[in-house]
Amino acid sequence: RGAPRPHARKPKAPLSQSPSRCGIASADPSARMAPTAAALSLDAAVGYSLAASLAYSPPAELRRGSGGYQQRLAPRLAFSQQVEVDRLRASATLFEMEEQDGVCVAFRGSTDLKNYLSMFNLFFEPSRLGTAKGGRVHRGYQEASLELYDRLSPLLASRQPQRLAFIGHSYGGGTATLCALAHAEAGGEAGGEATGSSVDEVVTFAGPRVGDTQFAMRYDELLGERTTHYVHDLDPVLAQNQPLWNALGFVHTGRRVRCAAAEPRLLADGDPSLGAPLNFADHGRYLGTVLGPSPAGWGQG
Repeated sequence: RGAPRPHARKPKAPLSQSPSRCGIASADPSARMAPTAAALSLDAAVGYSLAASLAYSPPAELRRGSGGYQQRLAPRLAFSQQVEVDRLRASATLFEMEEQDGVCVAFRGSTDLKNYLSMFNLFFEPSRLGTAKGGRVHRGYQEASLELYDRLSPLLASRQPQRLAFIGHSYGGGTATLCALAHAEAGGEAGGEATGSSVDEVVTFAGPRVGDTQFAMRYDELLGERTTHYVHDLDPVLAQNQPLWNALGFVHTGRRVRCAAAEPRLLADGDPSLGAPLNFADHGRYLGTVLGPSPAGWGQG
């Protein structure tokens, strides 16, 4: 996309040696090889959930920095700026990782009818992400992601962060996943023109499946070991969507990790279910964090 080539970058610490801090990928190398193993520490996962919640906040709220979630994240993450595709109401918020000279890009979930229209535009179309153009993807998510990435790409090329994470909740998980792939394709990981940074982590909470088998294979080739999708048993939206995604041919990417809704706790695949997915509010509760367009979701409570 015509981005300038990067300047010399300081070498990154290996992921397995990174501290267990929010916005910093902390991983066990053996766990990264297992699709259902949690590569992130619990502390990092909770930190990302707080940032995903703050993506629902308007810039004026974030500039004040007085919300409870922002105070919990400080000084690890600090608000930088927010970009939006007005006609689709798709949005992404950039946070600075102060200790790692990095950037966390948090994609907002659904807040508007236009988001739901985009979600329900679930027909497949050929992928137009980056150079590979492999497989087919969700039409609505691709439209929003391409326009968001057009706004994000020059910011990331100018900033050239040493660490980079793409995160999101629900609808924002879909746009985070596709924008991460677009950046990986454009940023040298696929041999394309470099934009100055690679993708270190992709983290979603209640994120959707966004492509077919061929797409998932291409995605996992580049980002599978760096991608974690958090899910929990009480989420009714995920429970209802799984059969639909199966029927339409949407395929999982990365690793899926079970967690609790009301507390910061990770679960093994063999752990018993925490209950039935009956309460829609549980779609916006992950690891004890409230995610959504509400005062609590903005981290004010």
